[in-house]
Amino acid sequence: MGAIDVLEEDLRIASKILEWEMGDIWGHVGSRVPGSDTIAVKVFRPPEEPGVHDWFVRFDYALNKLSGVGTVPMEAAIYSEVFKARPDVNAITHCHAPMCVVLSMAGKTVYNLHQQSQQFGRGVPLYPDPIFIIDSGEGADLARSLGNAPAVIIKGHGIVTVGKTIDDACITALYLERTAKMQTMAHMIGYVGPTEEFLQSIQMTWGKLQARARELGKGSEIRHSATWSYYADKVHKGQPWNRGWT
Repeated sequence: MGAIDVLEEDLRIASKILEWEMGDIWGHVGSRVPGSDTIAVKVFRPPEEPGVHDWFVRFDYALNKLSGVGTVPMEAAIYSEVFKARPDVNAITHCHAPMCVVLSMAGKTVYNLHQQSQQFGRGVPLYPDPIFIIDSGEGADLARSLGNAPAVIIKGHGIVTVGKTIDDACITALYLERTAKMQTMAHMIGYVGPTEEFLQSIQMTWGKLQARARELGKGSEIRHSATWSYYADKVHKGQPWNRGWT
């Protein structure tokens, strides 16, 4: 497979992982196209065109369609403006994670709660305006709210996650929503939030795990995380797990 084929396959897998994980078809995953000023996006749902399976579209930073099926997503400015602001980011997801939205309506965000949520630290940013991100000004404003974080929650709307790879951005979205569910249930039984000692302990443990993983991975090329590989295998086998609210 060529580099573009690999990129599109990863976009296809990520879109299916998040469609099944969130129980919602209204989302998309995008990536920079290496060696060009082009953005490629895969929409979760299939295009409304007979005989066409996947909705892939490529566009430039002025949001002009260059190729592909269907139209440029209405919220394409999320991709163009975040990519402009974050040269370290190569992939972005946008979807409507239900429990993240619930927390946002209470003015709350998602923070580090368990071993798979360490990247959320003391809380991911909360974008306060419950709007669609349609034009470049709104996209730039969202990018400023995101800052250097791995994700931002748009109040009453959904989430945007970023990563160096499609794998990174996708799995961050998956764990952001799962952590929001855990956090909400924990608050219902009296949990008030993480202590500084707890946060430091998880961060230390995570550092040890990463060091161990690097040691075990010496001399081998690991292109995908274990979490990605597990769910990608389910996608390839056609084994959906639609979690939705569960």
